[in-house]
Amino acid sequence: MKHAVFKFLVFCLIILFNQMLFADVSFQEWTTPKKIRVIFVPDNSTELVSVHFAFKGAGSRSDPKGKEGLAALMTQLLLERTTEGSDRYTLQKKLKSLGVIHGLQYSVDADNIHFWFKCPKEKVKPVFEIIKTIITSPVFDEKELAKLKNFDPAASRLATSSEQEFAGKTLTQKLLSPHPYAIPSAGTSEGRQIITLADLLTAVRNRFARNVLVFSVVGDLSTQALTQYVDSTFEKLPETANFPTIAKADIKATGEMVFIPKDAPQSGVVFGQAGIPVQSKDYLALLIINDVLGGKPFTSRLWLEAREKQGLVYSISTDILNWEFASLLIGGFECDNKSVGKIINIVRQEWKNIRENGISEAEFKASKTGLLGSFVLTFSTPDGIAQYLLGSYLNDLPVNYINQRNKLLNQVTLEEVNQVAKTLLEPEKLTFVIVGKAEANAN
Repeated sequence: MKHAVFKFLVFCLIILFNQMLFADVSFQEWTTPKKIRVIFVPDNSTELVSVHFAFKGAGSRSDPKGKEGLAALMTQLLLERTTEGSDRYTLQKKLKSLGVIHGLQYSVDADNIHFWFKCPKEKVKPVFEIIKTIITSPVFDEKELAKLKNFDPAASRLATSSEQEFAGKTLTQKLLSPHPYAIPSAGTSEGRQIITLADLLTAVRNRFARNVLVFSVVGDLSTQALTQYVDSTFEKLPETANFPTIAKADIKATGEMVFIPKDAPQSGVVFGQAGIPVQSKDYLALLIINDVLGGKPFTSRLWLEAREKQGLVYSISTDILNWEFASLLIGGFECDNKSVGKIINIVRQEWKNIRENGISEAEFKASKTGLLGSFVLTFSTPDGIAQYLLGSYLNDLPVNYINQRNKLLNQVTLEEVNQVAKTLLEPEKLTFVIVGKAEANAN
């Protein structure tokens, strides 16, 4: 009897899990009277409201040549002082008193400037009022600017960055230069030094505009209230942004091996080639290829060969980097200097094996099952849902992609994956950047 009950419970859990794999998120989307895009998921299961918003295209790719770091400096200084005279400590204290968890947070990447916060639903309006003073009436202080200008982005200096961090920066430059994506979003030491208060104010006027502003909100609010909060907060912004035109990046993967000497006990190595844009019909096949190649610890081919069988590295992995106008398939590892050449040969060989022979049916099934299941974690928190919906919009995907992704992935066949591998993977064009003392051994 107990055995029968147990089997029934397991059966029910399997049914429930399968339903979760393809569950839909119910959302609404509209453009406000002030022409601001809003994506909204009603959720009365919690008192907290998750708010994410971004200015699409306002990121570091729009920094003027010679003033790299402008987007990063501008965004950081926005929170240093307000029109009311509050410094960042007073500002964050005020936000904390309103129940804002972790304060108003932000990120600046190559493409976008992104802000987010989470607070009780009855405090959403006063938080929006604070954001209004920050974004629409910025106060930039000369002393604060001088402090931040003297900050040297760690990844730009070999002496103060890790070997793999510096190798990654160099690889991006090699593959993407002279495109703006080749420059770190934090900018360069030289560019930051010549940025002025006038530059900051001009950047705010040019980049913070209603036609590039999009909101993604999850919580227990009415659509009318949310529209009012958004429009009253940002109505003073210009209607249209003023950005430079950005071209598609020309990725220069030529098989080059770049050595950067550093007196260190181990070497950091990063490698890469062109990837597939997230909007492409072949992108989901690339997800599986990456997962099998090096995207998953303990089971990927590179991990099994370089770590489990030969014990040459502590970890090795691959990943997909996507921007609006570029995509890379990259990987990296750190090891003792004498093992660099052996691991590079392993990487090239596994790249070649998958290109020529494809992945197995067992690898395909295991990867797809893992990717389907891990995606369910996106739905585990309101904040995760808000962030994913915003990311879909910023990546030029249908907002409904959150409901389509697993269904589309489930339709991908082994034959399609191996065909993409055959046309995409180019072991002979993999570019390697090695930071350390491994030059004599990496042949």
